Amino acid sequence: MKRAILKCGAGGFAALGLAAAAMARTGGGSHAAASSSSHSSGGSFGSGGSFGGIIGLLIVIFVIGYILRRVRNSPSGRSLGGSPQAQAAIATLGSVIGASNLAKIALGDLGSGSGATAFRRPLPPGLDAIRALDPGFEMETFLQRAEMTFFLVKRGVQKNDAAAIRPYLNDGVFNAVSQGIAQSKAQHRHALLESLNVRGLAVEDAQCNAQGQSIVVHFDLVYRAKTLDDANQTVADEGQDRQHAERWTFGRGPAARSAVNGGVVAARCPACGAELRLALDGTCAHCKASVTNGSVDWVVVDVQPANYVGYSADSSLGFAAASIPEGVAALTAADKDFSLGIFEGRVKTAFLALQDAWCKQNLDAGRAFMSPGAYFTWSAQLETMAAEGRRNVMENISVRAVQPVRIIHGKVFDDLTVRISAAAADFEVDGSGKVVFGDRSVKPFMEDWTFQRSVGVATSNKPGTLENTCPSCGAPVSLTQIGECRYCKAAVTSGKFDWVVSRIDQEDEGSAGSGASLNMNNIGQAVALQVGGAIVGGLLSSLLSDRR
Repeated sequence: MKRAILKCGAGGFAALGLAAAAMARTGGGSHAAASSSSHSSGGSFGSGGSFGGIIGLLIVIFVIGYILRRVRNSPSGRSLGGSPQAQAAIATLGSVIGASNLAKIALGDLGSGSGATAFRRPLPPGLDAIRALDPGFEMETFLQRAEMTFFLVKRGVQKNDAAAIRPYLNDGVFNAVSQGIAQSKAQHRHALLESLNVRGLAVEDAQCNAQGQSIVVHFDLVYRAKTLDDANQTVADEGQDRQHAERWTFGRGPAARSAVNGGVVAARCPACGAELRLALDGTCAHCKASVTNGSVDWVVVDVQPANYVGYSADSSLGFAAASIPEGVAALTAADKDFSLGIFEGRVKTAFLALQDAWCKQNLDAGRAFMSPGAYFTWSAQLETMAAEGRRNVMENISVRAVQPVRIIHGKVFDDLTVRISAAAADFEVDGSGKVVFGDRSVKPFMEDWTFQRSVGVATSNKPGTLENTCPSCGAPVSLTQIGECRYCKAAVTSGKFDWVVSRIDQEDEGSAGSGASLNMNNIGQAVALQVGGAIVGGLLSSLLSDRR
């Protein structure tokens, strides 16, 4: 593989979080792999998002103004801006242009704002070339494993454990990061990514040629950055949850193909299939294959900081049904035994089981019905809480309602999102049992849980993951790091056998929970549209007016 895709810029080291990074405390049911906008800061302009759209709009205005001035100063154009009718028409046109473009800014279509509607990026054509070269390549599976790699590397960085991150990084990235880890150790410090969660991800580029294959994945993130000393005392603190983003490039050689054994994220050598044991030079201790040069599996070849975009975390290979009945009809057409009522009952069971597992800081009981991404997100947060001597407690928890809100029928996976209305006393305690956050009063909260299943999977009446049974071989659930059954090697948590939790979104604090448009964000957007439209109209009108 050419060194061109085996690079790590100076920004990559900082992007991996060695300066300081963190997982922030979240209350009110925030113990999930959540993606709530209520805890992010900085607003629409906090990370270079909508501001870029406004700059673009102003450029358009001045270009139009320049053209119109030329027209006005010509003999045929001198009377254009003089009449009241023309002025009114121009002001109206300006208002329409301003409102239209500011609407796009408010909704995240111009620039990278985190507006009410998430941005969906089309898949790059290079993926088709990769798929043609490698029939075993599945986009959704790749993204699952890319997210797992992200969390495994972040965990290793936070633990100052260079050996733990070696399997996932090529030589250039590993050398840069390991040097940073050595420096952190020498200073008796380590980074912490508090409340780290992936809000959305997207494939921004893909290449497949004679030099190799590469895929660029953009991660939208929210976390609170901290630096701790060896006694876990805070040295530096970002202060609150903030939006961040990183761009990771995964590369492999032109002859590399998808590893049937799961590869490095499954803790297996992608070349010989043996338990993964690597020397620091990246070679397998069993077969001596070079695992980290991209010749046999995907490796991270570059990491760069990026601007938060607000990408949708929904499947990029599917579209939401126009209504819930239409979505259910699509599911039952492919799976005649699917019952929404039975599904909602299983959602309630999974919800309570996972809340209990979270509070016990042991996800084993719920591992079988969590996607790899959800599992690694929860695990990272629990590790941080345990290191800080904190534990979440939820007393008197009850589920009041389960309501489907979105169904996506994709090419690879189906996503079914339900809004869970629940209530609990949600608080945190330290090692002595003292309440350090929240209180014991029961409060209502809502969360949107997305369950994912492979297209074509039919509802089975046999015991499954909720019954602690492997849906493939029937053995008691015992899973590997990537969610494979230890007995039959079936990918239990991949969604290829049953519904698994892939994403959890929290309702904003104080919202009605119904997606109603009359919240403060939308009111602000409406005001922006009116004021912005008037400003743009006035600018265009003044540009056309005659100078006295």
